[in-house]
Amino acid sequence: MIFIQLMEINTKLFYIINHNLQNSFFDFLMPMITDIGSMPFVLSICILLLVYSIITKNMSIKYLAITGIIAILFTDIIISILKVLINEPRPFHTLTSVHLLISENDPYSFPSGHSGYIFALAISLGLNWKFSIRKKEIKLLWLLIPLAFIVGFSRVYIGVHYPFDVFIGAIIGTIGGVIATKIMSDYLTKNSNN
Repeated sequence: MIFIQLMEINTKLFYIINHNLQNSFFDFLMPMITDIGSMPFVLSICILLLVYSIITKNMSIKYLAITGIIAILFTDIIISILKVLINEPRPFHTLTSVHLLISENDPYSFPSGHSGYIFALAISLGLNWKFSIRKKEIKLLWLLIPLAFIVGFSRVYIGVHYPFDVFIGAIIGTIGGVIATKIMSDYLTKNSNN
């Protein structure tokens, strides 16, 4: 009974985002924004940081890049396993009148990989990278988290995920980012004591 109610809420939320919020500006923007959460994009960011850190011999950026890679790979493993085990079809396979803005070959909907990857990147980089504005240090997290939410929103808007897919993907990515941060923090602590 609870499962059926949750699925009804999930479907209603999907239609609110996918239909009721539909407009030409989002139709143009969301298919581009959604790609920011793709595995190739987020992994490329970390690899570029890694290459930059090697060229400039900047160890902090090197550890940051490695933290991001660990977070993304952890997230990918968990999401890939869950997708196959749960085997939930995408909304455009089961619902009528889906406003579908891209083609999607992966048949599995739950959980959202794009949401997981962008949250893994946002948490792993955001928790560990600070910048200064007017002599005040600000964590990058405050810029990356809104971006991650927009990417998650885009997945529902373009018709390829239910809201709960995005929510669970975001949780998995967040956990991946926290675990990767802890792993690197422990590694750095251990090596600084030697």
